[in-house]
Amino acid sequence: MATTEVEVTIRPMTQDDIDAVFEIDRKIGADERAFTYADLITGYIGGQIGYSFVAETSGKVVGFAMAAITYVPEQVTEACVIQVIGIDPDCRRQGIARKLIEALVRDCRSKGLKMVRVMVDQHDGQLQGLFESMDFRRGQLIDYSINI
Repeated sequence: MATTEVEVTIRPMTQDDIDAVFEIDRKIGADERAFTYADLITGYIGGQIGYSFVAETSGKVVGFAMAAITYVPEQVTEACVIQVIGIDPDCRRQGIARKLIEALVRDCRSKGLKMVRVMVDQHDGQLQGLFESMDFRRGQLIDYSINI
């Protein structure tokens, strides 16, 4: 399927965008997962939300990227970590995720950060392809977890 570019505005996320972010998440089919955003949003409002962006078309929020600054021990530096990206299912394959990520990278560069990171499911070839096409490269760390 070909990608179709649309007129989209990327801007920093504000508190007023939170309901639209939840709505996109629900449309993606993640009603339960939406509640995990509560901690992300509470922690960002008035603080690190400056590293999160929304995408609008015709004045409507159709996508978001939430990110935060974290410490990267193996390089003894700060990095921006993309934690959640969501695009309204009706607006996918239109270049919106790419534009959100590009805006985030530009903003981090302007703030003096040297690294942007993201964790991607090893089976999500489409998302891996997006990041690889934007010059992201697989890092040295391997994620381990345990279900308890």
